[in-house]
Amino acid sequence: MLDYDLDAREDASLYEFLYRSIRDDIESGVLAPGAKLPSKRSFAQHLGVSVITVENAYAQLVTEGYCHARPRSGHYVAELPFVMRRENLAAPQAPRESPKPDVAFDLSRVTIDSSVVARVWGRALRGALSREPDDELYGPQPPQGTLRLRRAIADRLRQTRGIEVDASCIVIGAGSQLLDAALVQLLRPAGPIALENPGYPRLAQIYEAAGASVCPVALDAGGMRMDGLRASDASLVHVMPSHQFPTGIVTSIARRRELLGWASEAEGRYIIEDDYDAPFRMAGRPVASLMSIDTGGHVIYTNTFSKSLGPALRMAFMALPPALADDWAGKVGFYANTVSVVDQIALARMLESGDYERHVNRYRKAQRDVRDAFIDELALALPAGRARVEEADSGLHFVLVIADADEESITTAALERGVRLAPLGDYVLGKLPERDDACFAIQYGGLDVESACAAARIIAECV
Repeated sequence: MLDYDLDAREDASLYEFLYRSIRDDIESGVLAPGAKLPSKRSFAQHLGVSVITVENAYAQLVTEGYCHARPRSGHYVAELPFVMRRENLAAPQAPRESPKPDVAFDLSRVTIDSSVVARVWGRALRGALSREPDDELYGPQPPQGTLRLRRAIADRLRQTRGIEVDASCIVIGAGSQLLDAALVQLLRPAGPIALENPGYPRLAQIYEAAGASVCPVALDAGGMRMDGLRASDASLVHVMPSHQFPTGIVTSIARRRELLGWASEAEGRYIIEDDYDAPFRMAGRPVASLMSIDTGGHVIYTNTFSKSLGPALRMAFMALPPALADDWAGKVGFYANTVSVVDQIALARMLESGDYERHVNRYRKAQRDVRDAFIDELALALPAGRARVEEADSGLHFVLVIADADEESITTAALERGVRLAPLGDYVLGKLPERDDACFAIQYGGLDVESACAAARIIAECV
């Protein structure tokens, strides 16, 4: 059976990647003339894709003459005039790259197993395509996204985050980065955008590329420091109050009220609440959202489905205060929605039926087991008191602190052994005080127990 890594397809569609992979194997001689390709159904099951994906790839190969179909027999590789056998190909002069690590804890890794996504999302798509009317799947949609999905999201926000929001105030987009950039266009902040420091480096890149300036603001145990925010001259602040990345800090209720007070002091001030990790609190009740206690209409709530359904889905949303929702329609509502209607309906069905919640609960339980196994293995491998974990219950990452150690040397040694660490120093947006301890953001989402334990042993060896 042919086997291709669908995760390597980057921006290509599934059928296009599959077509190119088979074509390359035919051209290089890996697939010999006359060789029979796998049946469409068995190949689709093997790869975890739909039969129509395989069918489209085979059809393109037939159209271009790489193979031919025999009635009631299957598809066979055609005889080509010239084939470059793989053994005759010169070694490509590719730039040298670092070896790919066996385990990565940084932002390079998708935090959910692709096989889980293929199973859950594939079932949702099949249900939508087979049971929903064509006029809903293929008809026009509002710029904010399909009303059905916006209503389903509004219901879930009410039930899980305590947010009372009308569907008319929700906007769906192809990823949180696109929505963040759109907010700059909508709000056109006069001053810089205040960002948490350390924080998510790509946020600064997104806002600067959209024409805004940014001002990193330091954190303390309660969240973003108010003295730094007031000194920034910002009118817009982007915070992650329920689980800050990368420190894991949960913004205290006192600091949340201070943030809301700051926003109410001047007209045109807004807070972007980035709730990216909300479904994955590992213990206790979910922390109340900032928008749920906002009485002045100053909070813009944003979230994404990339943690639960993978980044390939490209689905995010934001909930706007009513006044901003009206501005959105007038100022940027001329943009067409960027998400497939079929995907939106499939996700709406998952939310309505409870399938999404059941998936999240199963995934949360599996990742809690991974987290516990990693921490237990590290505790066995290191002397007592040498390492500690912080904010381990807030989401799919925590902070590993190793006392009296050097971040750079541990990072280098671990990478040589196949583990890529994410030192907190990599997420500093401005200058921060130096530390005596080594601190790492451990993103364990998508790992299994075995790989997490192996990585913990390697880290202990490096310490």
